Amino acid sequence: MFDASKGLLFGASKGLLFGLYQAALIDTPGLAGKVVVELTISPGGEVVGARVVSSEIADAQLVQNVLARVRAFRFKAADVGTTTVTYPVHFLPT
Repeated sequence: MFDASKGLLFGASKGLLFGLYQAALIDTPGLAGKVVVELTISPGGEVVGARVVSSEIADAQLVQNVLARVRAFRFKAADVGTTTVTYPVHFLPT
């Protein structure tokens, strides 16, 4: 089951992910779209698996940077089994 705290972590990390996006915009103005990532999270809160489910982003390096950042996330430990969640990350120019 999806735990709301996982969404909160993505929200708190939005600035880090947006920084990656801002850097990519320098080389590719107008870059926009959604990356959907799937995470497998251990009971201890570590990301033990991460992959891109889909991407509308035409910048493979940005997608790989987002995936690397998400792999480094640490969630709150919980007395549950290993959990897999899918989460969309939207990138839109401001």
